[in-house]
Amino acid sequence: MLSMSPKPLSAGQARTYHEREFASQGQNYWSRDRQGYSEWQGKLAERWGLQGPVGNEEFARLTEGQHPLTGEQLVRHQPQKTYENQIGKEVTSVEHRAGWDGTISAPKSVSITALVGGDDRVREAHRESVRVALGELEQFTQARIGNVHKPETTGKFVAATFEHDTARPVDGYAAPQLHTHAVIFNVTERDAGPGKLTRSVQSHELYAAQKYVTAVYRSELATRLQGLGYQLERGEYGQPEIRGYTKEYLEASSLRREQIQDYKREQGLDGSSAAQIAAHRTRDRKELLSPEEVLQRHRDLAAQYGHQADRIVAQAREQGQRQTQEPERGVSQAQQAVTYARDHLFERGAVHARKDILAAALDRSMAQATPNQVREEFERRVQTGEFRRVENVGTGPQYTTAAMLRMERETIAHMQAGNRRGFEDAMLVSPSIRIATENRHRELNSGQLRAVDEIFLSREKIIGLDGVAGGGKTTTLAVVREGAESAGYTVEGFAPTSRAAQKLGESGIETRTLQSHLAQGQKADTGEHRLYVVDESSLASTKQMHEFVSRLHPNDRVLLVGDTRQHESVEAGRIFAQLQDAGMKTVKLDEIVRQRDPELKQTVEQLARGDVRAALAGLEQQGRIHEVQGHDERVAAIAKEYARSPESTLVVSPDNRSRVEINRAIHVEMQSKGVVGQEEHRVQVLVPRQDLTGADRTWAERYNVGDVLRYSRDSKETGIHKGEYAKVTEIDAASNRLTVEMKDGMEKTYDPRRQQGVSVYREEERAFSIGDRVQLTAPSLELKVANRELGTVEGIGEDGRLSLKMDGGRAVELDPEKHPHLDHGYAVTSHSSQGQTADRVLIHVDTELGAKDLLNNRMAYVAVSRGAQDAQIFTNDREKLSSALGHDVSHQSAHATEITTSKSIQQEIAPKHEQQYEHGIGL
Repeated sequence: MLSMSPKPLSAGQARTYHEREFASQGQNYWSRDRQGYSEWQGKLAERWGLQGPVGNEEFARLTEGQHPLTGEQLVRHQPQKTYENQIGKEVTSVEHRAGWDGTISAPKSVSITALVGGDDRVREAHRESVRVALGELEQFTQARIGNVHKPETTGKFVAATFEHDTARPVDGYAAPQLHTHAVIFNVTERDAGPGKLTRSVQSHELYAAQKYVTAVYRSELATRLQGLGYQLERGEYGQPEIRGYTKEYLEASSLRREQIQDYKREQGLDGSSAAQIAAHRTRDRKELLSPEEVLQRHRDLAAQYGHQADRIVAQAREQGQRQTQEPERGVSQAQQAVTYARDHLFERGAVHARKDILAAALDRSMAQATPNQVREEFERRVQTGEFRRVENVGTGPQYTTAAMLRMERETIAHMQAGNRRGFEDAMLVSPSIRIATENRHRELNSGQLRAVDEIFLSREKIIGLDGVAGGGKTTTLAVVREGAESAGYTVEGFAPTSRAAQKLGESGIETRTLQSHLAQGQKADTGEHRLYVVDESSLASTKQMHEFVSRLHPNDRVLLVGDTRQHESVEAGRIFAQLQDAGMKTVKLDEIVRQRDPELKQTVEQLARGDVRAALAGLEQQGRIHEVQGHDERVAAIAKEYARSPESTLVVSPDNRSRVEINRAIHVEMQSKGVVGQEEHRVQVLVPRQDLTGADRTWAERYNVGDVLRYSRDSKETGIHKGEYAKVTEIDAASNRLTVEMKDGMEKTYDPRRQQGVSVYREEERAFSIGDRVQLTAPSLELKVANRELGTVEGIGEDGRLSLKMDGGRAVELDPEKHPHLDHGYAVTSHSSQGQTADRVLIHVDTELGAKDLLNNRMAYVAVSRGAQDAQIFTNDREKLSSALGHDVSHQSAHATEITTSKSIQQEIAPKHEQQYEHGIGL
């Protein structure tokens, strides 16, 4: 895989690494002369005539931003300086960035085969794959233009590569590990433009391409290894491993990896950069063994495990002479891979970069199709129109699908066609009903009254209500329901989540989930006048909204309710905001009533406007931001603060891992305070595998042995019934089949493509005591509880049943054996917190590690706005808080650049919808 250094190398660091690491004989135990292999790569290297081994002088010049041959200064060299800024704070400037260190590591079995097994063909396969991978990485090189100009994609760099054959030592011993360092220098060249053509590199897109380049390397390597006669299997992290090695031998040869994993577990590190941080902090400072001692250790270990490498190499050489290629099978596998990539990615996003589509397809087809076959299949589908290119957002082309474009356009056309027709009776309710209803609700503030008035007076078929968090939407909707029912409408409510549906029900509207409504199919048109209220519309996907509006009858009216500033749908689309952009009449509710503390109210208003910097400055001034650098210490601080005043306190953490840790810490802290009972009841709970998409659930290799499956549909083919549970016991990747054990002990084997309606979980243990806060993690019709509903444990029976008092006041008897979908409820994720209110909210923000895609302006707005009286942020670094929470993660729509050209949309689609509403009335 490709791993880029967390930070750029300074000129001094690059030279030191070159002398001690990159070109060091101590890194090349298995080379015959212990002289490491190095070479130049990149279009600039080719243009400047840099060939063969990397020379010291050329390397040194490039670290200083100079031409490698002439010494001419190509980019400005800025020495590090310390100075006092405008507010009197001492600041150290950034030294000239010499470049970046990208490391491409061969899988462990490949390293052992090449080094211990002595198959130089495998080493060459690694080199060739590295060359191709770096060639792909080079495409994403960008030049810094300066000032306010965007970076310019040049697709040109110069890199020096150094091949090493051992990992960093553990207790002086360096295990075999084939890997290549690529130092990408901080210089690129534009083709044209004002000013100098040579520029420094903007590295953002290089980092963003790591996943794609990793997929290219793995796919290229797998293809070459198969050509050499090796049998492959997919490793734990998706890497191609050579089949035949025992797990014990591989683990014994992976001491460095185990050291890093142990450190990550001890320190609670997680996320993309965690392994790099752990690797840096665990570097062995002990005296190294001599080269002869290291090689002898390698040989002794190989002998101890039966010389597996020798046997596998011999088998491969024999197999390589007999095997034949099957190009037709490769083409078929490439087709399946691109289909998987489409379904996998576009389930959760409307627009994706070419590199991401290819990365998913290459991962799916590894060792089954060549990279060229995959690329050709993707380009073929671009030509047929299945993938449509849209405006570039980053580097490289972006694509959507024809299906996504169609759903977006048709949904907008439904709204526009219905709204143009209008209702014959014009208004939702008559003036007399409007006045009488509003007179009965003098408690409404001016903003709520104005919103009710606009809704009652509306002539459109579909309108929106966009209200800030804590703006009193529930109260407003209760009045709308009352008026609409007085006017003869049947009012029904829907929401994308069961928790949101439950919340909407508090307004007196009979409510269920949007999914359950859509699952019932099309209803016959009875001519009845209905008002559909869809709450949390920002959480509805484009697919859901498209199906919903497509089913509307002439007398139906729709009120879409939401907040475009809060979290968006996990699935693809931003249809609520998109409908507003396309001209949907939208009533605004922008007066906050939840926050009773004036300073906190101002902060939420700033977050609603997107002014994260000002909001955080205010919280800092109010003493509501606390910096605790250590992870464990920060979790403990949150637990202590919670226990100080637990009544109506909610903790929000962006990711599930930290949420679980905080929940456990609060549980223990509450026990120490005597609030929670000392006796613990241990329960096996089910935690959803949220990493799996629908496409993943059709691919056997994406499952793990031990996964628990819950079936929501009957299957005649497998004999599995709705509501049953099973555990995965065996995975046959070659034939794409799963073997599962049912609750009664019977085993069933099936192709997951043939079984629909499957939810996938992993088992974890939780300890509950009387007094604990709990959160249900799946809805239950039998118990009449919603997903993410909160409650308190009031009793634990001898049979293990939990007596819960839900926050709504209901008593629930829960048997964890039958309903294992629960967790501690002290801390929740930001997504789960949406729609909840507490007097006090404690927010966990780790700016460095893990869940970076979850740290953004939406998370900040949702989390802080939960607190009616107080909001406290606990972070590892207050200086980085603003940049972490200022990140915008808004979804893209498929035709974001076309949405203003509504005439073309109407001309293309609207006529067939106008006929539907010809004798009806629009909202």
